[in-house]
Amino acid sequence: MNSTKVLRRFGKAAVTATSALALLGALPGSALAASGTYTYVTPTGQTVQGQDPPSDTCIPLTGGAVKFSNDTTDTAFLYASASCSGQWGELVGTGATWDAPSGAQALAVRFGSAPG
Repeated sequence: MNSTKVLRRFGKAAVTATSALALLGALPGSALAASGTYTYVTPTGQTVQGQDPPSDTCIPLTGGAVKFSNDTTDTAFLYASASCSGQWGELVGTGATWDAPSGAQALAVRFGSAPG
């Protein structure tokens, strides 16, 4: 095979690979995440912090939360169940803090733009 044919084949393969990568980059990904941190305080006073949480994914709050601060780019939806089932209980906007009413606690959070 002469060098001209080899270069043509290599060129076609490069164009195909580049096109495929460009298409993948244009597709919406399922691994979207909120940027920033969230912090919660458990009933025992332990402070827990998370960073860049995945969007539209239920995240259990280990130990429960009586205070929650949302410093991410997404709204946080707090739930009274660890599986984010049922209606959401509290909404914590970007840059906002939530304090639980006496005797209550959040057991899970989901970040996104609407309740799940």
